[in-house]
Order: sequence, then structure tokens, then C-alpha cells
Amino acid sequence: MMKVPDNMVTSTTGSQSRSGLLVVYAVVFVSFFDNHSLLPLISPYARSLGASVALAGLIVGAYSAVNLLGNLGAGYWIDRTGRKLPLVAGLAIVGFALLLYPFATDPYALLGLRTIHGLGAALMSPASLAYIGDTATPTTRGRAMALYGAAIGLTVLIGPPLAGFIRDRLGYSYVFAMLSALMFIVVIPAYLFVGESLTRAREGANQNAWQLLRNRRLFLAYTSAFCLMFSLGSLIVFLPLIGQELGLASSRVGLLFASFALAAILVQALPFGRISDRWGRERTIMLGLGLIAIALFFLPVLDGWETLLGAMFVYGIGFGFLFPAMTALIADETEPQNRGMASGVFTAVYSLGVTVGTGMAGGLLWLQQAAQVHPFQFAAFLVVLGFVWAGVTWWRRQGIVNDTPAISKP
Repeated sequence: MMKVPDNMVTSTTGSQSRSGLLVVYAVVFVSFFDNHSLLPLISPYARSLGASVALAGLIVGAYSAVNLLGNLGAGYWIDRTGRKLPLVAGLAIVGFALLLYPFATDPYALLGLRTIHGLGAALMSPASLAYIGDTATPTTRGRAMALYGAAIGLTVLIGPPLAGFIRDRLGYSYVFAMLSALMFIVVIPAYLFVGESLTRAREGANQNAWQLLRNRRLFLAYTSAFCLMFSLGSLIVFLPLIGQELGLASSRVGLLFASFALAAILVQALPFGRISDRWGRERTIMLGLGLIAIALFFLPVLDGWETLLGAMFVYGIGFGFLFPAMTALIADETEPQNRGMASGVFTAVYSLGVTVGTGMAGGLLWLQQAAQVHPFQFAAFLVVLGFVWAGVTWWRRQGIVNDTPAISKP
């Protein structure tokens, strides 16, 4: 492997190039831009095709369910075929699915397309995460993953409002056409410029999900991801309800989410994004989880838009510290031959967290009525448990040289 100065974001291995990495970041952007842009549109589009409320919910959830399961299978495939083929295949599958959305004549056809769409998307996230982990040096992985997280945050900031604007002016078909075009535009440089980062012998590619979970540091990354996305799922459901109680316009509620996304982007794009490379992963995870827990605890007791905006900004700062540290931990604790599976488990847990967070809305509302525990405070408690586990993991590593993880490091 070439020796690269520490101030560079990534290293170059074999046929890898800086342009190839930039293309992978573009893949990350378009894949999450697609998902976040469609979140507020799929349900009303399904209803316009004649779907009942229950069927519309099934159509919305089909993507997440298939994507969650597909992440695990994709991780297994990525460790055997490499990163490039799943990236290119995922872009092509999603592009074709989106291209066919306007031609769905009934909700069941849309359900089938959402299933195919979810399978294609399941290939891209673990492949891109494994690729970035392969190409970044151990001392620059935090920074590389921060740029990964900043790309995701940018899609949250611009995707839903842009898609909504296009839908209002031109209709659903133009949104689907735009997203499909983005996939096909990116698939060309992905095929031409992304080299294969899985270059070592494959004899180590035999780890299953259970073996990965036995590694304490990987388990920390997974639990942190679940806590983060559970809390975000709770925000998606209950923050608009708080806004309604306070008489806030929908645009102002939208700006609350924009505040969180902007803070996350700033932290990860600025030099703060490399803090886990200097402080260590566990301590940075603790900082991120701590800020998120504080924001969640105070959100239910705030009664002004400006103070809610500030709390969401703090939440975004916590996200900005947490995301690069926990994703860099995946690369730290794996070899190229099992990094795809580890990334697949991570993205599956990531999806599971937000699914459970939104799915438990009824139970959390019952808890609030029965025990006066606000859903955000329950989410804060869960995040605090993640904080404690991060602290225990960090403490156990202090001065313990022979604590060999279940998965050897590169």
C-alpha cells in the first residue's frame, strides 16, 4: 500500500484514485438523495393510484423492509465479488425502478417497484461504506467517514424541499425522472473510474453476523447506530406533533429538521469531522451520544420555536460527532474480506433503528399517557444506555493490550 501523508483524506491502493473516491461519494449522495426526496411523496402518490391508507403504508414500508434484509445479503456478496459491481448494479436497478414509477397503473405495481427499488438501494450503502473503509488510512478514517456523513446530511437538507417544489410545479413523474436521471448519470463514472478496492486474498471472508456482533467495538458501532436512528425515528413522528401543539406552521417545523441537518453537515465538513482520528472512536461516540441525549431531554419542555431550533441544532452537532466515529469503527475492526458483511450489518441496524423508532409511536404515546414519560425522554434514556456502553468499552480498552477482538484488524 502506498504511503500517503496524513493530511490527505484517503490513501490510494492499487488502481484506486482520488477521482474514484469522489465518484463513490457521489453514489452516496444520489442514493440517499433518492430516499429522502421520496419520503414525503410516496404515500400521497400511492393514494393517487387508488391505494387504501393501509396499502399506502405497506408500499412505504416495503422499501425499508426489503432494504433492511437486503443489506445483510449484500454484505455477504460484497465480500466475495468486491465493491464495484454492487455499486454499479445498485445504481442501475434503482435507476430502472424509478424510471418505471410513472407507468405504475395501480398500487400493486407500485408495491412491486418499491420492492425492486429497496433491493437495489440495499447494494449501494454497504458497498460504498466498505469502499471508503478500504481506501482510507487508519489515521484518516474519521475524516473520510465525516465526508460520507456530510453527503447524507446534505440530502436531508435539500432533497425533500426540492422534490416537493418539482412535484407542486410539474407533478410526480418529473420527480421520478429527475431521480432516475441522477442514477444513470452517476453509473457511468462509477463504471469507468471506480477501481476495485478488495484486492487481498479472500480466505478471511467467512464471518457471519453473529461473529461480528461478538466484537465489542463493532457491537458498540451497531448499538450507537440503533440509538441514533431510534431517536431520529421518534423525532420524525413526534416533533411535528409538538409543532402543532405550539401552533407552528409546517414550514417552521421543516426548518427544525433543517437546523439539525445543517449542524450535522457543518461539524462533519469542518475540521471537527476528524476529531475521532485524534480523540479515539469511543470518546467521540460518547460526546455525540451525550449531546443527542441532552437535546432529546430538553425538547419536550421547550415552548418556543427559537429554543426548539437551538435544541435541534445541538442534536445535529451530536450527530456530526457520532456518525464519523461509529462508521470509522467499522473499518478499524475489520479486514477487507469481512468489511462488506460488517457494513451490511451496520446499514441494516441503521435502518432497523428508524423503523422501530417510528413503529413504536403508539407504544411511546401510551407510555406518555400512563407514566408521563415523553417519547423524546424515552429516546434520551435509550441514548444514555448507549453512552454508558461506549464508556464501558472505552474503559475496558485502557491499558488492555491483549484484549484481541473477534475480528482481526487490517
